[in-house]
Amino acid sequence: MSHIDHHGAPRKVKMELLCLGFSRTGTASLVNALEKLGYNETNHGFKISINPKERELWKEAINAKFFGKGKPFGLAEWDHLLGHYMAVTDVPHVIFAEELIKTYPEAKVVLTMREPDRWWKSYSDTAGRALRSPVGLHPWLEPAAVAEIRAFWRLVQVALFGMTEPTAEIAKARFIEHYDKVRRMVPKERLLEYRVAEGWERLCEFLEKPVPEEPFPKGNDTQGYHEHLKRQNRAVLYKVAFKYVASAVILALGIFLYGDHIQKGGLRFR
Repeated sequence: MSHIDHHGAPRKVKMELLCLGFSRTGTASLVNALEKLGYNETNHGFKISINPKERELWKEAINAKFFGKGKPFGLAEWDHLLGHYMAVTDVPHVIFAEELIKTYPEAKVVLTMREPDRWWKSYSDTAGRALRSPVGLHPWLEPAAVAEIRAFWRLVQVALFGMTEPTAEIAKARFIEHYDKVRRMVPKERLLEYRVAEGWERLCEFLEKPVPEEPFPKGNDTQGYHEHLKRQNRAVLYKVAFKYVASAVILALGIFLYGDHIQKGGLRFR
């Protein structure tokens, strides 16, 4: 759905499931599992990274809630933004947990769990590292696009932790606070606290879905996360290469045709 313009779009499907665990708690595996169970489509931060039209609306929501710029989102705005999704998980949905729970009171809620110290190490070695590190070659080729994506995720991180580079203590405190808040807001019969290592059974029982015969999707470990970033980088490079190769071909064709025209008029290129 990377090319869908969500501005003013109506809700297409019922919002059935809010998965509000932090990134690096198995959210990528959960997306794959949910889509196998029929939650088509489930939104995730990876998908938002390749959807500039959707990022525009998320920035509006973040600026309104955290920085007092614009009108806070209500049902109409959330349906515009998330109307194509039966389920959501990962950031930036997590930073709007309270709003989404109130907006979609019939949706079930899953909290993907992880021990805070292990969660922080995983987050710091993946998303945190990606935001701290140099951005590589392709920003020189597509500077506006890359700068916008990085600025967006830095904005999300500020909203999540209150700062661009949180300490371990601040991040873990925010992690614990978030889980406690969701537990207080959601009735126990609508809430599942779940670790993806548990596999299908508890998840399917909670969602009232049959257990698939195939194995539960493999987790997005630290190595897998960086492989995903590399694939994104390669996609950008392929896009850039195609653009410049196509431009070079058009330029060469133009020179050939224009040069032939000039030659017929009695001029010569030297």
